[in-house]
Amino acid sequence: MPNELNARTREGKGKEFAKKMRAAGKIPAVLYGHGFDSLMLELDAREVGSMMRTEGGMHGLLDLKVHDGKEKDHLVMVKAVQRHPTKPAVIHIDLQKIKRGEKVHTGVPLHFTGEPKGAKLGGVLQHHLYEVKVECESADLPERIEVDVSELDVGENIRVSGLPALPGVDYVTPADDLVVTVVAKRGIGFAEEEEEAAAAAAKEAGEEAGGAGEEAVE
Repeated sequence: MPNELNARTREGKGKEFAKKMRAAGKIPAVLYGHGFDSLMLELDAREVGSMMRTEGGMHGLLDLKVHDGKEKDHLVMVKAVQRHPTKPAVIHIDLQKIKRGEKVHTGVPLHFTGEPKGAKLGGVLQHHLYEVKVECESADLPERIEVDVSELDVGENIRVSGLPALPGVDYVTPADDLVVTVVAKRGIGFAEEEEEAAAAAAKEAGEEAGGAGEEAVE
């Protein structure tokens, strides 16, 4: 079931009106879609903030409940979120109306499970992607994609091509893009080699200095 988002229609527009809305704890929004007259809305800032703090955030499909107006319910997805340039606040949201069976192109968050084998040897899991772009029918859109990293050893990785195949879902993010890698911490597995190299370099530097001193005396 899609997450539920509540809204009310609004008549006003412009910077001053939007400023007053935000001061009252509201976020200006607009709903649009193919063959659909755009609808100006206001969202509750606390509700939006609460949704964004959940694991799935506002990804995927949302059940928009408009508490006034002719059409009450809409299946929507977030297309754009505008944030304040200096404050941690959302100042505008674009919503797209989705029809059942319509193909959508959107980002889906990745959920990582397990502890890499390489982590037990001192490796570190590095994340390169936290979401991927997919294309699918609205009914097939997953809320998240599970990525099991437990079999990864030091030096191994998962690319988009290695993500699980999902029925009806096509990955749009390039197949060769890195998702996660397990890398060795600096010095792990190489401490002795690094110490030997440093000692050899120091010895060579000392010999060169000694040779230069002898030439100077002569």
